[in-house]
Amino acid sequence: MKNHRWRPMQEQDLERVEQVMLHTYPHLPEDIACIRERLRLFPAGCHVLLRDGDEMLVGYLISHPWKNRGIPPLSSLLGSLPFKAEVYYIHDIALLPDAQGIGAAQIILSQISEVARGLFINRFALVALSSAKTFWSKHGFRPISDRLLDQKLMGYGAGSQYMQRAVD
Repeated sequence: MKNHRWRPMQEQDLERVEQVMLHTYPHLPEDIACIRERLRLFPAGCHVLLRDGDEMLVGYLISHPWKNRGIPPLSSLLGSLPFKAEVYYIHDIALLPDAQGIGAAQIILSQISEVARGLFINRFALVALSSAKTFWSKHGFRPISDRLLDQKLMGYGAGSQYMQRAVD
């Protein structure tokens, strides 16, 4: 991943995180208060991708421990994280177009694998939008079919899929 690096997200990054979110997910914008809360609840799971040289923020990751087969509703506050988390939930990885295809996702997945293992969590979970299912499949994620999840998935758009994979 030449010319880019991940670092922990900070409060002062949130304005630019919101800009990246609006660019990458214009049809699913989240209230920045939700991102702020996730940063406060679990800073070890929030990172930003910077382009070397100009330090431009070109991507971000938001992740946290969560309940198996649980899907946090979009644009809603969590309140707290579960006392006994069963999966490490990847809420969002967003990369601007010039930061895609450089291996940034693989690098951050390796980094958060260490975080998950430190919490004794051995599964990743996420909701893949219909346009990202192939991407996540290439990273080892497999669909989990569960009729109880179908209603929660509706908020993520048609064709969205709950997926899991083992932590490396």
